[in-house]
Amino acid sequence: MGYREGAGPTTGSLRAAILLLLTPWSIAPAWAETYRWVDERGRVHYSDTKPTQAMEQTVLDKQGRVLRKIPRTGAVPQTAADDRVRARDLARERQDQALLSTYVHEGEIMLARDRALAQEKAKRDSLQAMLKQALARLARIDAELAGHTQAGRRIPDALRQSRIQTEREVARLNEMLARNAAAMAQTEARYEAYKLRFRELKGLATQPPSNGGAAPAVGNARP
Repeated sequence: MGYREGAGPTTGSLRAAILLLLTPWSIAPAWAETYRWVDERGRVHYSDTKPTQAMEQTVLDKQGRVLRKIPRTGAVPQTAADDRVRARDLARERQDQALLSTYVHEGEIMLARDRALAQEKAKRDSLQAMLKQALARLARIDAELAGHTQAGRRIPDALRQSRIQTEREVARLNEMLARNAAAMAQTEARYEAYKLRFRELKGLATQPPSNGGAAPAVGNARP
């Protein structure tokens, strides 16, 4: 650096010194990246060159912002099947927790089953009563139709329409009764599954399912 006697550094020498300090940064490319990774001992490393270790790496820009992540070499990628398995296991764990928090002993499960079945049986009794009335009404209509036919009289359109509507009502009630029977069977199977799973979680002796096969899957533990 050039100095004049009795004076400080010259303007030119100051400019040159500043340029020398800025040179390493000024010549660095605008897209320079920093690699961050953690070794097997848990130590964090930073480097401007890509590491050779087969570690998971995070690429940062000059401001320290994450640009992208590079997975560890040889790591098995997560698949949709893995997600489904984890989701299934998590759902089963939640169901078990709900089962144990809802029922204290096996008798409570049976009481809940009986209450649920009682509701379905009440629906069944009501549907059966309605079906009996619809069938009686249909029989009266058929008798009236037969009377018109035997007497050679023209059958009124209103009577024909009444029979069509009554037939539809009978079919609808029979369909509802079939759904009711299926609901009762599902209720019994569901609470049987609750009981078997409850015994398993409590470490109690379990008996094989009465259907001779596997126990039904436990759904929501709450009745």
